Amino acid sequence: MEIEEIGVGSRLRMRGLKNRGLMEVSEDPSTGDFVLVISKGIREKWYRKWLRINLPEKMWRVKCSKDEVSEAVNRFLAEEVLA
Repeated sequence: MEIEEIGVGSRLRMRGLKNRGLMEVSEDPSTGDFVLVISKGIREKWYRKWLRINLPEKMWRVKCSKDEVSEAVNRFLAEEVLA
C-alpha cells in the first residue's frame, strides 16, 4: 500500500482513472453522529465540453457513531463498491 498527500493539481491530473465509487464523511454538530454518503458506479457526463460531473448509479447514506465509521466503510467497500 502506498499513501501520499497530494494537492488539487495532482488530483486533476488523475482524470484518466476509472471511478469506482465516491465517499464523503461528514459530522452532525448537533448530535455528534457521523454521516457517510457512499456512491457506486460513477459515470462521467460532459456538458458544453468544459463542465464534467460525476453521476452515481447507486447511493447510500449511513448514520453512525465515530466508532462505527471504519466498520461501515469496510462493509460497503467489500459488499457493494468492490464486489
